[in-house]
Amino acid sequence: MHKKELQKETQNKLLFILLITIFILLLFWGNYQFAKEQPGGTDFLYRWLPTRLVTFENYQNPYSPAVEYQVELMHHGHAHQENETPGIFAYPYYTMLVFLPFAFIEDFLVARAAWMTVMELAHLSILFLTLKMINFNPSKFAIFALLLFSLFNADFAQALIDGNPSSLATLFAVLALFFIYRRSDGLAGIFLALSTIKPQLVILFFALIWLWAFSKQRWRIIYSSLLTLILLLGISFVLQPSWFSEFINDLTTYTNVASPSTPNEILTYWMPSSLATKIAWVGTALSILIVLRTVSFYLGKDFLTLLWSTSLIFTVMPLTGITSAKSNYITMLPGVILLLWYGIEKKRIKEIWLISFLLIWIGLSWFFFYGGRNWFVNDRLIYFVDFYPLPILLLALYFLVGPFKNRKKYSDGNINN
Repeated sequence: MHKKELQKETQNKLLFILLITIFILLLFWGNYQFAKEQPGGTDFLYRWLPTRLVTFENYQNPYSPAVEYQVELMHHGHAHQENETPGIFAYPYYTMLVFLPFAFIEDFLVARAAWMTVMELAHLSILFLTLKMINFNPSKFAIFALLLFSLFNADFAQALIDGNPSSLATLFAVLALFFIYRRSDGLAGIFLALSTIKPQLVILFFALIWLWAFSKQRWRIIYSSLLTLILLLGISFVLQPSWFSEFINDLTTYTNVASPSTPNEILTYWMPSSLATKIAWVGTALSILIVLRTVSFYLGKDFLTLLWSTSLIFTVMPLTGITSAKSNYITMLPGVILLLWYGIEKKRIKEIWLISFLLIWIGLSWFFFYGGRNWFVNDRLIYFVDFYPLPILLLALYFLVGPFKNRKKYSDGNINN
């Protein structure tokens, strides 16, 4: 009997592996068809090609003018013009590590499809890891809706279409939280360091984790992340001693030529510059107050409080004045799941209503996306009108829920670390 049960368990595992393999292959095939029909993936191209050139074509420096020219040639067909994006790498040198497996693929369409597949799996991993961290077991219909939301909501799909590594950086950040939850602090620190492949995305998150670890005397989180970061930086400096200054130069250049990425720049499309600046400064001031209040709230508290706090920090990031992008919004997915969990489990709101709203938001997100690129007010394009609805909605829900009023409302006897 025991032998039959063991055989059945083995068969079930093999069937599960087979189904997952088929799912991934179908996902890759769909992405390849999409990549053939829809040009894009520029964020991926601008990192994949430099990695490939440095690894296989004897180019020495991903920040060099020679590499930039090759990227521009592949993207524009010529050296970039004044109104075109230059072929700058604009990421830390060690970011090439995550692009290295894809650099072995010579065909860009195949490489892009493979990258999109991995990023979609990252979105799904973020979803299931967050569900695990809060011990949330929604219905199968709710899980299906969350799967759709994590892949097809315009706020999250932007990173997939552009091929931005923000999806992977967010997965590393969530893995850091997951291993903190599991009390595997060494692994938590390693993934915390790996999340810095996109430093502007995790700068506040990184600081928050260190402060919390210090307040809880979880020293291994700090030590392992510091050692991993030193290793990544050390390898980078050995291979390319001038990389840091060139990275900062690229980052400055990219900020000046890229689409608007701060509240002041975005609001200037809608209103006079002086008014946009004032509103942007108000947003920055409010963001600072939220960050300070969050820090004072979560220090020394349990893991669930940390999870709420980091989700809030990711949500407020687009309002701080720190350069951001729609591709960074995948960091808000854990916050969406937390709010859904709280509504269903704590407030006893019917699941069908909340899930219906999630599905409606998918349509609304594309409506905002379209509007931001086609609507004019007083002959001004309301550019990036889709930049603010999700973070403003989530911030409003956070403060309706009131995580700073009574921490006990958010505690769970099974989630206290």
